[in-house]
Amino acid sequence: LELTVPVPPLDLFSPDTPIYTHPRFLPGTKIDDCSVQHSLVAEGSILSGARIAGSVIGIRSIIREGSVLERTVVMGANRYEWSSDDTNSTPMGIGRDCFIRNAILDLDCRIGDGTKLINADGIDEAETESYSIRGGVIVVPRGATIPAGTVI
Repeated sequence: LELTVPVPPLDLFSPDTPIYTHPRFLPGTKIDDCSVQHSLVAEGSILSGARIAGSVIGIRSIIREGSVLERTVVMGANRYEWSSDDTNSTPMGIGRDCFIRNAILDLDCRIGDGTKLINADGIDEAETESYSIRGGVIVVPRGATIPAGTVI
């Protein structure tokens, strides 16, 4: 997360320490009515009506209206998912009106509408099937689904 500060300890744009990646051929990120501060946003993402601060947003991330992310790493998704046969399923990405702070979301996570990942109880260490807490940071594993309205 230190890469999100104005002058990070590791300057990814310095000609003295070039960083090379491989091309992904993804579309540019779409940002609609968002506030994005001190954050990195990767290509192919869709951000709609969200507030993002001090966070890293990975490829193909979808963050829906009203959601707030603070000091969060979202790894993104391996593929786009536009529709589902199951109308009750939680869509890929972060739902509407979520509040996520001090968290790491691995690839292909599904975060339901109204979810709060804030470590409300101040737990330092915990382990469940759908998430863990390490050093107070909530970690959601690859492909996990957090149902709508969950508060952690």
